[in-house]
Amino acid sequence: MKKIWEIFASIKTAIFIFFTISITSIAGTLIKQQPTPEGYEQIYGKALATIIKALKLFDMYHSWWFQLLLVLFAINLIVCSIDRLPRTLKFFKKEERLKDISTPSSFQIRETISTTKPQEDVEKVVEGILNRFGLKIKEKGGGYIFAEKGVLNRIGAYIVHFSITIVLIGGLIGSIFGFTGNIVIVEGSSTRNVVLRDGNIKILPFEIKCNDFRVEYYKDKPGFPKEYISDVEIINDGKVVKKGLIRVNHPLEYQGINFYQSSYGIASIDRGTLTIRIKDKKSNETDDLMVPIGGEATSKKLNIKVKVLSFLPDLIITEQGPTTRSMELNNPAALIEVEGNNVKERAWIFAFFRSIHQDPNSPFEYEYLEVNPLYFTVLQANKDPGTPLIWIGCIGMMLAIFITFFTRHERVMVWIREEKDKKVVTIGLTTNRNRESFKHKAVEIINDLKESLGG
Repeated sequence: MKKIWEIFASIKTAIFIFFTISITSIAGTLIKQQPTPEGYEQIYGKALATIIKALKLFDMYHSWWFQLLLVLFAINLIVCSIDRLPRTLKFFKKEERLKDISTPSSFQIRETISTTKPQEDVEKVVEGILNRFGLKIKEKGGGYIFAEKGVLNRIGAYIVHFSITIVLIGGLIGSIFGFTGNIVIVEGSSTRNVVLRDGNIKILPFEIKCNDFRVEYYKDKPGFPKEYISDVEIINDGKVVKKGLIRVNHPLEYQGINFYQSSYGIASIDRGTLTIRIKDKKSNETDDLMVPIGGEATSKKLNIKVKVLSFLPDLIITEQGPTTRSMELNNPAALIEVEGNNVKERAWIFAFFRSIHQDPNSPFEYEYLEVNPLYFTVLQANKDPGTPLIWIGCIGMMLAIFITFFTRHERVMVWIREEKDKKVVTIGLTTNRNRESFKHKAVEIINDLKESLGG
């Protein structure tokens, strides 16, 4: 047990574990953390993909060995702190803080001043100057005055250790009890299933339903999405308990789970709608008509019936005629048929080339406004119950770093002795860090004493 204790109390062990965590974290950044590991064979080859899967590098922050590293690092910090803390706690006893500064020679900076002022006046002057420089009088009598400031600096490193341990515990709790995965929902449907990074399915204790999904595009950049928006509701025990819009960087939270807008896609073009603006050239009347793709709609205002015969989301012209390159809305176009009011005609309308192929002899002008296909939305579900602890640890770490590096433990001892018809005042000043800047403060204190005591 003593050997094991010595290993974990060693700073070399801390450096080794910290270095290992750093290297593996870099690996986790370079190796894409995919939802499932199937794609790694194509990227890295079969042999390397086998190692990646075995070590769970596709989701390494939830792997058993990374959790073990965090546990070892936490144990190392705790053992190091326990091993060294008793010596530091002793320092909070006033006798211990006085022990190593019992003589003037033990101080980094010292000065002797002679004065003819009486003992009582000398003590008042010394106390006033020390208080003015933020040094509190802790003990006096028997011909000496002891003052100090910033004793809390001595435990700054231990607060850092404690805070890091809290962060590690928070990370472990999140890694063991939290999860990250994707939810795919078709508009109008709901699900409880979350596909985790390792391909497993987690069942939520409630349903999340996507009522509507829409993509907003830049007006000056047709085809470039500006924002993805999912209109969702949470259903628990058959009741709607929460509604909200999920945008990129604007998640929805419920029962500690955050839902982020991750991606989207087109589930079906055939079940969507196309909005067309139709203008009667003679009367200048217009009507914005929403027509089901593959279906028809009637404009009562213009007394016509409009059918969408074909919709191509990514139009391309081949030898066989118009077709679509993909299901993405990169170059949408539609073939419509208009009938009524003594007219029966067909026309192509385009999202990005709106005036092309318009028949000058047609009594109508057609304008493509927007298409609303049946979308599916991809939400990222993330639960990390360790987050509050991580925040507490980070705040504690910032506080501890401030205490450690921006404060110092300053100690001042003043001896007053009588020598013939005068008083000899010896002052010693010391600090545990930032000694160069402390020298300037010490010189100011000594100069003030000389001036005030007339020495």
